[in-house]
Amino acid sequence: MASEEPATLWLCRSEDLPPGAARGFQPEGHRSLFALRTATGLYAYRNRCPHAGFELNWLPDRFLDRSGQYLHCQTHGALFDRESGLCLAGPCAGTRLEPIVVLEHSGSIYCQLPSER
Repeated sequence: MASEEPATLWLCRSEDLPPGAARGFQPEGHRSLFALRTATGLYAYRNRCPHAGFELNWLPDRFLDRSGQYLHCQTHGALFDRESGLCLAGPCAGTRLEPIVVLEHSGSIYCQLPSER
């Protein structure tokens, strides 16, 4: 049985995700995800805490802690490394957020998502 190719989906214009920002997305037919830009690159993850499966944010686009240095699960307070998704503190320490392939091309940001059947 052949595996399906991942869907490449447009997320936003590059200028809509400046350095230090994180933004949530709900692509049609797919689960929630978020992308962020740091000084070292562009990253994306499923918007799902590995501890209990809740979305990380309560408010739109609120994925970072107050310092802006860590991703923050607002339900249980877990802190995650922005570049690796590794949980550094909280009830899921040692686990990781699920990464999403993210690409930037010609002034736009895209992600590649596997089929969700």
